[in-house]
Amino acid sequence: MQYQVENMYFTSCGERLAADVYFPQEIALPPVIIMANGFACERKFSLPDVAERFAEQGFAVILFDYRCFGESTGQPRELVSPKHHLQDWKNVVEQVKSWSNVNQEQLFLWGVSLSGGHVMTLAAEIPNIKAIIALVPHVDGLASAWLYPKKFLPQALKLALQDLWAARFGRVVGIPVVSKEGICCLAGEGCYDAFMESVPENSTWENCVPARILLEINTYRPTHIAKKIKCPTLMIAAQDDWLIPITATRKAAHKIQNVQFIEWPMTHFDIVHKQSAIFEQSIQTQLQFLKHQLQT
Repeated sequence: MQYQVENMYFTSCGERLAADVYFPQEIALPPVIIMANGFACERKFSLPDVAERFAEQGFAVILFDYRCFGESTGQPRELVSPKHHLQDWKNVVEQVKSWSNVNQEQLFLWGVSLSGGHVMTLAAEIPNIKAIIALVPHVDGLASAWLYPKKFLPQALKLALQDLWAARFGRVVGIPVVSKEGICCLAGEGCYDAFMESVPENSTWENCVPARILLEINTYRPTHIAKKIKCPTLMIAAQDDWLIPITATRKAAHKIQNVQFIEWPMTHFDIVHKQSAIFEQSIQTQLQFLKHQLQT
């Protein structure tokens, strides 16, 4: 199916959120999927490959950047904040709900990694969500913290506290998102190569975020609200996840009333990498889930 892509901006807490809107040309009121990326990622990192596949099947897709990322406004740049992210999500959803050219009864939320945890949280709080897709979702920051290399913990804590203090004066103490060696946020084995594989060659993205997120992320635990999720949920987990323990994901999935839970022998980043062996299977599974929801 033919579709067109338009650059748009949403507003959130005084900032502008950049978005790409994929709109099928042959459907008057298409179902709509709202998407955002994972930890410290911009919308252009791998997700256009996913959005295109949904648009080809007749879904309108809104793929947006959080404030402080990509073409969105906001300071400090590259600030990862679950609180801000959830505010951005809610503001985008609210504005999309005012559109007259999409089917408001068929509104889906899609997230991966950290945003996978966000859509779980949102599904527990926002009424009339048709269904959600959460891929390798961040379900429990405390559980993930146990996977963080112990040798980096003292320096990571020091940087986080320094950044928290610096924020009071409008300054930033940064930490790499990924690194070939040395301290960083995503320090699992193989994370550097897998993450950088998603970054477009012409990207101006900087591999550095304010270190305060290392304190906040541990207390962000969507698993605690999983039992409040009423809408149908597709959750796909990675058995060889370097960042999110599969046991924590299984536990969170078990709490959701209407869940289709799948786990595959893959790593954390495989599911959105077009060149990975699992990508096509993942897309087909998601489309099957979405189309089933349209019939209910």
